[in-house]
Amino acid sequence: MATIPNGTYGIVKPGEQNLTLSEAKAPVVVLPPTGQPGEQEWHVQSLSDGNVTIKNLRHDTYLSYDGVPEVNKMLRGSSQETPWQLRQSAQPHTFHIVVPGGPVDGVELAADLSLLRIFPPMTALRPLQPQELNQAWHFQFHE
Repeated sequence: MATIPNGTYGIVKPGEQNLTLSEAKAPVVVLPPTGQPGEQEWHVQSLSDGNVTIKNLRHDTYLSYDGVPEVNKMLRGSSQETPWQLRQSAQPHTFHIVVPGGPVDGVELAADLSLLRIFPPMTALRPLQPQELNQAWHFQFHE
């Protein structure tokens, strides 16, 4: 399990696609920089068990999902703290955001782009593919 310092980060896919929350409980999408203060800034906070929470600065809600984790479940903002495990990928400052607690229906689940081909691109829980760099997220520290 990787650890990064507690603090505020931009969480980015290749091509400047930023993890974005436009409303407190809206679906989490990926967009180029929007210029809206806080909606693409996330506070990462370590938990005592080694997991982290990821909270949106603008809306003060957590990166989460409804109910139990399952493949293709959409990610959204939630007032409920949701733990995540950060797993180092092959690149520095780049992590897979994984549902802790082991496999669900035989697969580990990670935050990734949804298979839905709509705009803006949605995020969802997808089977973890540790060797896939494009499934990982780059954490850019913000002062």
